[in-house]
Amino acid sequence: MPNEYNNMFTVGLSCFIILIVLCLSSCESVYKIQGRNVILHFPYPCDTTDVTLQKSNRRPFYRSTLGPDLFLLQLDQVGRFTVYDGNNSDSCFVNLMISNLMKDDQGTYILFVYKDGDIQGDDTHKIYLKVDHPPGKASCVVGDEVGGDWVSLDCQANAGSLPGKIECYQNGVWMPSLAGPNENEYLLKQTILIRQSGPVFCCSSLIDEVRERCECKDTSHYLSDGDYIDPCPTPSPTLPESTTVLSPSTFTESNQRDQYSSLTPSTPIQMKETKGNQSISDLAIVFLVLMVISLVVVIVLVVYVLKTKNKCDKNTNHPPKTDNATPLLNLHAIKIKH
Repeated sequence: MPNEYNNMFTVGLSCFIILIVLCLSSCESVYKIQGRNVILHFPYPCDTTDVTLQKSNRRPFYRSTLGPDLFLLQLDQVGRFTVYDGNNSDSCFVNLMISNLMKDDQGTYILFVYKDGDIQGDDTHKIYLKVDHPPGKASCVVGDEVGGDWVSLDCQANAGSLPGKIECYQNGVWMPSLAGPNENEYLLKQTILIRQSGPVFCCSSLIDEVRERCECKDTSHYLSDGDYIDPCPTPSPTLPESTTVLSPSTFTESNQRDQYSSLTPSTPIQMKETKGNQSISDLAIVFLVLMVISLVVVIVLVVYVLKTKNKCDKNTNHPPKTDNATPLLNLHAIKIKH
């Protein structure tokens, strides 16, 4: 019995000492978002004989004297938790690397430092890791008619630890919000204005995050038969000779559904000519201008030649008068006189 009392006293004293150490040691805080990676840095003196790393009051999952192997209680931590024990010129350190953070990874991680079997309270290092998570996936139902082809889309998602919102894209265009986002402890709600024609895709995100339309596919509505649940389907590798570009601004109210399903805009935008075709067109224009100039020159030469020839003919038929020539009228008068 005395031995049992002694063992209980020893365990209780050890827990009491650890509790005092935890209360006196400072705690660093690190904030990360779910799905990201983090490295927790724990420095310690290099003359230490042993260090252990644990989460809160759980059993240590790392001990330096046992090598790099980790004793992980949760299967989802295997492969995501890695410990690296290193040193530099000033001190030694332990780095805990956690990839693809999960909500359960949140907690206080404690490095206990031992020297010759005694805990070095002043060297104990604590880091509180807070894992923030975005809202869950959005789900939506069609609500009341607003007027014309417009209806409301009532959406909700499980609330996250960070403020969030819900957004929708229809025919590749971001749709405006009618109400919200409204968020309580459990749910995030928002009402979106959409048309009753054309596929619509919705998703949740952080309040200051911009989700690209190709990534926004938590839920969908107004899909035609054969449509994939993908706002940006992979195009066919075979391209036609005349390629058109999808321009959401060219959609009209009457042709949204047909044109979106065929990925053809109401006003096709033809691709620009290639450099080769442009060069050929420029050469044709230059050649045409040269032909016109040559034709004008030829016409001018012909006109000049014709005028010159007419002048020569006139000079041949009407020779110039000489000084000794007698006028015909005077010659006739002389003959009558004789």
